[in-house]
Amino acid sequence: MKKSLYIELVDKWFSTIKGKIELKINNKTEAGLYLHEQVLTPEYTSDLKWDSANVSDVVVASDVVSMDSPLALKKRGTLGRASGTIVKTGMKKSLNESEITNLNILGKLGKWVQMIGKLFEDTPKCALGIKERIEIMFLEAISTGYTIVGGIDGDAEKEDNTGTGVRVNFGFLDSNKFGAAIKWGNTGYTPISDIERAVAGAESTVTVIWLSKVAYSLLRNSDEAKRLYANFKSIPVQTNSILPTPNKAQFNEAFEEEYDITFKVIDREVITEKNGKRTRVKPFDTNTLVLLSQDTNLGRVVYGELAEETNPVAGVKYEKVGEYILISKYAKNDPLREFTSSQALVLPVIDGVNDICLLDTQEAQEVAPTEIEDDANITIYGQSFVKATVTGALTSIGVRTASNIKDSTLITKINELSDEQELNLKVALEVTE
Repeated sequence: MKKSLYIELVDKWFSTIKGKIELKINNKTEAGLYLHEQVLTPEYTSDLKWDSANVSDVVVASDVVSMDSPLALKKRGTLGRASGTIVKTGMKKSLNESEITNLNILGKLGKWVQMIGKLFEDTPKCALGIKERIEIMFLEAISTGYTIVGGIDGDAEKEDNTGTGVRVNFGFLDSNKFGAAIKWGNTGYTPISDIERAVAGAESTVTVIWLSKVAYSLLRNSDEAKRLYANFKSIPVQTNSILPTPNKAQFNEAFEEEYDITFKVIDREVITEKNGKRTRVKPFDTNTLVLLSQDTNLGRVVYGELAEETNPVAGVKYEKVGEYILISKYAKNDPLREFTSSQALVLPVIDGVNDICLLDTQEAQEVAPTEIEDDANITIYGQSFVKATVTGALTSIGVRTASNIKDSTLITKINELSDEQELNLKVALEVTE
């Protein structure tokens, strides 16, 4: 690396350009796009570690005891913790030889405004590129419980990033994860009943639901939504009558009146680039509803100090944007390039995961096409079981069923389990996956 080819201009204007980026971020011109900045609080960490503590507890009534009697000892709440190390994120852009030549021509012609604009064109893009990556990580995390930082997702290369992959798991509780009784969009699906079941299983009072545009459309266009609105407006409902589909405002009003819950539709799109190919991605899981007790303080943006901040490279010009984005300008030769880069040690961290429930609209077992309704067997998890074995396993985890239960009803019972209950059922059935 060597100093910028236009070091005099960089020395004079870099901090001014940086100030304009900060102004945009602070006055919400750009930051209004970022949901993570609205619901997460910045927090510095000196050791590059993050953790997310989570207390699971309930308040129980005290006992009435006679005088001189000992007090009964009650159970304490359990403390869960997810933790890890912050990883680096960053990007760079460059001016090639022909672009550098064009800059030189602008300088010779005295067109300084145009020249400065071209020279610093990549600076806000690199700074806000860090924000875009944080937004991706946050929306992935809040809708799945984890995010992938870097380029590897399991054994497959992650398509929207470059680098070594790190899976960050925030420890969302299996007891707070639910599937649909019937996959949303399929015949007879019951989305409001699914939501009611998830709300009933939540530790805290649910006041807001985040969901994708796709999931919201399926919810609003369902038969249950039509009946809810009809009842809200006292529209007579008769057998086989065709009910109107409520518009967004009508459905939201009816749902909030009935359940005291509002909706937030997440349709954020981010452009990523890998190997020169740009891709539009929607990081919020399309099939997931996120049930929240509140959505004003969901966690922190934890950041650390970069090594290059305390060990600057000779010739490189640095500026800090906000709390954690480090911008640098420098040049290289062979071939000649003028670079702008951004980097940060930062991670969005979700707190209070015991107050977050997830409902997967497409997670549901289905009756196998070859299933014979009245026989003694049933197929679940891709394996065939004697039906009595399945009902016995359900009883062992506290779910009772009729001895003559239909296959479709039994499948629905299984789909209504939380992920924690379903895991226990698989253990009881010795399911091999």
